[in-house]
Amino acid sequence: MKKILALVLAVLMVLSMAACASTQTPGTTTAPSGDNTVKEFTIRVWTPAEDQAADNNWLDKMEKAFEAAHREYKIQWVNESCSEGDAKTNVVTDVTDSADVYMFANDQMGELITAGGLSRLGGSFLEQVKNDNTEFSINTVTHTDGGIYGFPVTNNVWFTYYDKTVYTEEDVKSLNTMLEKGMVVLPMNDGWNAGWAFLGCGGSVFGAAGNDADAGIDFGGEKGYKAARYMIELAGLVNSGKAIFGGMDAGKLSDGTADAIFSGSWSYGGETGLKAALGDNLGIAPLPTFTFEGETYKMTALGGTKCVGVNPNSGSVSGKQKACTEFAAFLASEEAQLERYNMRSVIPAHKNLANNETIKADPLAVAEIATMQNNAVVQSALPEMGKYWDPVKVFAANIFNGDYNLDNYTQAVDQMMEQMNADAL
Repeated sequence: MKKILALVLAVLMVLSMAACASTQTPGTTTAPSGDNTVKEFTIRVWTPAEDQAADNNWLDKMEKAFEAAHREYKIQWVNESCSEGDAKTNVVTDVTDSADVYMFANDQMGELITAGGLSRLGGSFLEQVKNDNTEFSINTVTHTDGGIYGFPVTNNVWFTYYDKTVYTEEDVKSLNTMLEKGMVVLPMNDGWNAGWAFLGCGGSVFGAAGNDADAGIDFGGEKGYKAARYMIELAGLVNSGKAIFGGMDAGKLSDGTADAIFSGSWSYGGETGLKAALGDNLGIAPLPTFTFEGETYKMTALGGTKCVGVNPNSGSVSGKQKACTEFAAFLASEEAQLERYNMRSVIPAHKNLANNETIKADPLAVAEIATMQNNAVVQSALPEMGKYWDPVKVFAANIFNGDYNLDNYTQAVDQMMEQMNADAL
C-alpha cells in the first residue's frame, strides 16, 4: 500500500510541476495550437554529481517534469557530472564539445562569455531573471555590456557558525565580543575571504554592482589604511594565542579547537558536517559587526550565485537552442528550486522562497539569505577580477606573518592597489 501511495504522489508531483511550468514559468510554453510537430534532439546537461544521486536524483525528476510540460519535444538526455566550480575549465577547453545546459559559479561568467560558451538571455527568459531575483542576484549575472547571461539558482556566500555553549545569539552579533569570549578562526588565508576588512571599511570591487571595469578595485586611501591597521590588531591577537589565522576551517569547530568559524552552507550537512559534530549546540548566524578606532563596521563577504547557463554552440538542429534555454529557465523556476531544497537542502536564490515557511524556519537558510542581503558585495564576474585574488591573499599573509606592520602598512596598501588595478585603471 505504501508503494502504491508513493507512486501516486510521484505522478501527481510531475503533473503539478508540468501545470506550473506551462502557466507560470516564463520561457516554458507548449507548442502553438494546431502545431502537432514533435521536435527530437539530444540535450547534454552538466550539474553537480549530488543532483544526480541514484537515490535522490533531482535532475532526472526535473527532466521528467519538463517533458510533461513540453509534449512538443522528444528529448534524449545525456547527463554528466560537473561541479559549478569546474564548469569554466571544462567549457573553455572546448566550447563545441561541452554541455548544452550547465551550472556554473557566477564569477566565471566573464571568461565563459569571452570564450563564446555562454548565451545572453532575452525575451521572457530575461524577464524571468529580473522578476524572480533580488537586485543583488541580478547583478551577479550582469555583464559590462548590460546583458544577463545566467539564471541564478542558489547563493554563494559565507557566514557564522558557532558553539552555543560558548556564545549567545547576542554575542555573535559582534566580532569584538566573540574574540573576547572564545577562540575564533579569522578567515583570511585565501583570496575569497581575505578582503573582508577592506570591504567592511568601505572598499569596493568594480563599483556597486560589480560590473564597472573602469571603477576598478578600490581598497585605497584612508578606508584601506584603516582596514590594514585593524588587520594588524587582529594579527596581534593571533600571535598572542587569542585567535586563529585561517580560512573556512570547519574542522577546528568540530574538534573543539575553535568556538566559532566562518564558512558556507557546504560545511553544515553530511556525516562529517558541523551539524553532525555539534548537534543542538551548533549555532548559525549572519556575519557580525566589528568595532575599531571608535567606529563600527559590518564584516563583509564577497557574495555570488551559482547559476544555470546555456551554451550557444548547441548545433544547428531547429528549435534546440530554444528548448535548451527553456530547460535552463525551468531548472531555475521557483518550483524547481524549492524541490532542490526539499531533496538536497540547497538554499534557493529565488526571492519568493525567502518567505517560504519551511525555509524561514531553517537557521542555515536564514543566515545565508541575511548575509547576502546585509553583509555582502557582489563577487564580480569581470575577467579583471583575476587580478584581485593573489594580491589580497598575499597582503593578508604578510600582515599575519609580521612583514607588514605600523611602520610600512600604507606603502603595502598602495602596492596592493597597483597590483590589483594594473589592467583595470
